[in-house]
Amino acid sequence: MINLGNKIRALRKKKGITQEQLASTLNMSSQAVSKWEMGAGYPDVALLPVIAAYFGVSLDVLFDYDATNIEEKIMDILYSSRGGVPFDVAEKRLLEGIAAYPSADILKKELLMRYEMQMRYNGCPELKEPALAIAKKLIAESNDYFIVSSAKNDMASILIMNGNYEEAKAIIESMPYVYNIDIYDRMRCSAYMLTGEDRLKGAREFKVWAHQDIFSCCEDEGLGFWEVGDYENAILSFEEVVNGIEVFAHRKVPEEYTLLKHYVHQAVACVKIAACHYKLGRLKECDNALDKAYNFLKNGYSEEMWNNKNDFCMKFYREPYHEFGLDEYKPCI
Repeated sequence: MINLGNKIRALRKKKGITQEQLASTLNMSSQAVSKWEMGAGYPDVALLPVIAAYFGVSLDVLFDYDATNIEEKIMDILYSSRGGVPFDVAEKRLLEGIAAYPSADILKKELLMRYEMQMRYNGCPELKEPALAIAKKLIAESNDYFIVSSAKNDMASILIMNGNYEEAKAIIESMPYVYNIDIYDRMRCSAYMLTGEDRLKGAREFKVWAHQDIFSCCEDEGLGFWEVGDYENAILSFEEVVNGIEVFAHRKVPEEYTLLKHYVHQAVACVKIAACHYKLGRLKECDNALDKAYNFLKNGYSEEMWNNKNDFCMKFYREPYHEFGLDEYKPCI
């Protein structure tokens, strides 16, 4: 309502009338109109359609409401919180955006995702309650399926981090099965139905997502086999990760269609293969897989990068090495 007085004054001046003339038309006192324009008071709700009709504008215009402009502002806030922006800066921008646009669920989703990531990588137990509050509100109130699904994903992750496995499982089981082939979206329809350059663009975008999906499926399947002690099948799944990435690793495509950073993910998968061989008592195969992992990683970086930032590069080797218990075999390189 803050801008309503300014809008009435602008419309009045555009129409070329005085406060007294507007007041007379509306059967109001000129003092009342003056208060509106100064922001010291507001018209009665029942009078708003009359004022809008008098000036020949909609209520949206009277309230200076521009849905397109608001959407652009919301997206500007969203993008301003991304791209390596520090957590505290991103949080401040998103909270201010939510305060300004309370119905902007996309900003709430982004803040929830930020909270989940901060908790996952840095602990931050103080974020648990505000994060769960946002998640519950989005799940209960949002009409956007993808936002609700994202909120459930983050909520389940936070619950698991805090030892609430069964509650997280119930959240996940409340989510519907979704098969990609049944989802009609721009990239799939472009790939299926358009032709030439239009088909090519859609297909390449689709390919990136499809490749990411098959990588994730093989990776997660391997982790599942590992966790239940089926190391033979875990090896097969992790080998599918390595081989699946290799299929697309050397294809030259425009930068916007770049697939996975194959050398990093292949190296990680090979370390996991080595851990499986170790569990099965195959020490020679374990050493071979570790050598393969090291070479995948080293060959993926320039000599300068490898020499100057070796600790950064090697973390992709060392982290799974420690996580999968290979320290009990021999010290990590």
